[in-house]
Amino acid sequence: MKFELTLKQYELIYRVVASVGANFSHGAGSSCQFYNVNAAFILNKLLKVKARPVMGAAFILLNEERDVLSFAKKENGNFYSSPKAFHCWVETENYIIDFTAPEYREAALGLKSKQCIPRKMFQKTKNSMSNDPYSLVNVGDFYFSANTELTNNLLGKLSSSLGGQDLAKICLDWSKKITKKKISSLPIINDLGELTNVNLINSNLVSTW
Repeated sequence: MKFELTLKQYELIYRVVASVGANFSHGAGSSCQFYNVNAAFILNKLLKVKARPVMGAAFILLNEERDVLSFAKKENGNFYSSPKAFHCWVETENYIIDFTAPEYREAALGLKSKQCIPRKMFQKTKNSMSNDPYSLVNVGDFYFSANTELTNNLLGKLSSSLGGQDLAKICLDWSKKITKKKISSLPIINDLGELTNVNLINSNLVSTW
């Protein structure tokens, strides 16, 4: 299968957004918006891939024990997304990409199964998505449901945040530098003049979901 991104490109972007997010967002397993909004920015600016971040409900089948990682609320048998229950991912013309996938293990800590969840790339064609959350059969099956109103609202707030814009540029600049030479750490100064030395996290993605 031909992907929009190679595993190497995906992993580079993941390592950058995860490294910056570890210091300036909610950390591993809890930073879907930070990871994917900045990843989409990098895809557009650095790799010239038309990509956009999308918010909504999401479901991924993680293992043979049929544990499902879900980001949604349920009411009267129906699932929906809200500002307090949503996932963020990246969409291109033909693909759905989730840069938090290497951290599904951290996001799924509340699940009962003790099976170790592998660190993999999530890059799926849109036409491979299941029809609904109840149709997940094989490991890696998924169902994502975009919430346009929520997406526009959250992206609107981000676009007005000068701090968010600065971090997006930092992620982009670091990604550019890494493609030219190995840079394992980056000094970042906040508005108060405080210096944070951000170290590039290690990563070892084994395959794809």
